Formats: sequence, structure tokens, C-alpha cells
Amino acid sequence: MQLRKRHMMALRNELGFPKEAPIMTGLAFAAIDEPNDAILCAIALKAIAERQDTLIHCYSSIAATEPFLTVLVLRTVNGAELLPVEIVQRSTAKPLQLITTDRARCFRLDSRWLVQETRVPSAAKLPKAMSAAQARYDAALADTRIDGDGWDPQVVIFERGPATVAA
Repeated sequence: MQLRKRHMMALRNELGFPKEAPIMTGLAFAAIDEPNDAILCAIALKAIAERQDTLIHCYSSIAATEPFLTVLVLRTVNGAELLPVEIVQRSTAKPLQLITTDRARCFRLDSRWLVQETRVPSAAKLPKAMSAAQARYDAALADTRIDGDGWDPQVVIFERGPATVAA
């Protein structure tokens, strides 16, 4: 659990999210084991109901130490989209951004920490931007420490199926 918290805190920090979430924010964070349609649907319904997009780290099993997939649950007028995303660095001076794995869409956090769509980096710059983002994330992960008192209670860890979603 502590390692998963470190992964999410490093990602949150590099995306420009404050260490302590503001009371009203448009983005929540989650980690799940063995993702399936039922739990992803439950998270999407929770995102819609609570009016918060959600960034999810997906782990292949309870014993996994590294996420194998990151999914952005993006609310839409008609429901929600579940978008597999990766990180990308547009500038060393600015927070990281999220890009869909099909490289069709890119997202950043605005000044109110809401997910905002932005233009996709050029294909020529993308490999370098993704490599730089990963190096920056890895460095942040190495510097991230979690103690029980410092964990933001707004971060949700989904531990079991949708019937027992735990916050």
C-alpha cells in the first residue's frame, strides 16, 4: 500500500497538483488491483456522481509493485470516457501532462486543478517528451516519502470489487 501511495503522490506532484488537495477539486486519484469492466464502470459512475474526473493506477495483482496501466476517467456530457494515458513533458518548467496511448488527445491540469484538453505534441517531439517525463517521474518517485499522517484523505484506494469500494 505504501509503495502505491508513493507512486500516486509522485504522479500527483509532477502533474502540478498541490500536496494537500483543495476542498473542491475536479480530479480524484485511485489505485486498483486486477481491473475489470465492473470496477472500472463503478469508478466511472462515482466520477460522474461526485463530479470529479479520476486518474487510476491499475495493478495486475495485489502483489504487483508497479502499475501496468494508468486510466483517466473523463466525464462527458453523456457519461464518462475511460482513456488509457501516459505522461508527457512539454516543458521542464511546467507540470507534466497526460497523453492517450493512441496519441490522439492530451490533457493538463488548469489553475483550478481541473482536467483540460490541450493540443497533442508533434509526433517528432513525442518520444523525447515521453522519455523526459518518465525520467522526471522516476526522480520524483525516488524523493517521495509517505507517512500515514501525510496521506491525503481525498485519494481513494479501491481495494475490492464495486460492491465494496473503500475510500
